[in-house]
Formats: sequence, structure tokens, C-alpha cells
Amino acid sequence: MTKNRQTYGIVQVDGALHQVRAGSYMGQNFGIVAKISETEVTLRELVQDPAGDWVERTSTLHLQAKEGK
Repeated sequence: MTKNRQTYGIVQVDGALHQVRAGSYMGQNFGIVAKISETEVTLRELVQDPAGDWVERTSTLHLQAKEGK
């Protein structure tokens, strides 16, 4: 969804809807929304590797299509 040339995404968590945009915080691993497209939301997260060091990883949430479409 676009408003004033800014792209937003709507994310449903535990039945509640949240509006997110690039730079919004999201998720349990210090995630920041990096990019929103028509098909996905891309997050950059900080997670601990097996050695205990903090590393950045990229996660993608794909758009869930309605059944029958």
C-alpha cells in the first residue's frame, strides 16, 4: 500500500493488524524492516551465532495470497 509516496505493509500478529514501513522495528530479534514490495517484507535482524557473536541476517516474509485467487 502506498501513501504520500511512502510504501507501507500490513502485518497480522496474533489477530492484531500492524502498519509497517521501511525503518520500522519488527520481530523478536531486533528486526528492522529493510524493504517492502508487493510480494514481501524484508527484515534485517541481529541474532547470536553458535559462538555467541551477534551477526546480522536477512529474513523475508512473503505475502500470503487469499485462497481462490
